[in-house]
Amino acid sequence: MRSKSIRQNFTKYLVDRDRNVVKRFGPQDTPEQLRSEIEALL
Repeated sequence: MRSKSIRQNFTKYLVDRDRNVVKRFGPQDTPEQLRSEIEALL
């Protein structure tokens, strides 16, 4: 992401089981694009 600011409610966060933020994704990122990163945390 280019900016550190949060754009409304469309910014997505990937969190682990301990509720730590692992990565932040922008509004343009779709859930399908995050699939491999989500599966890696399971």
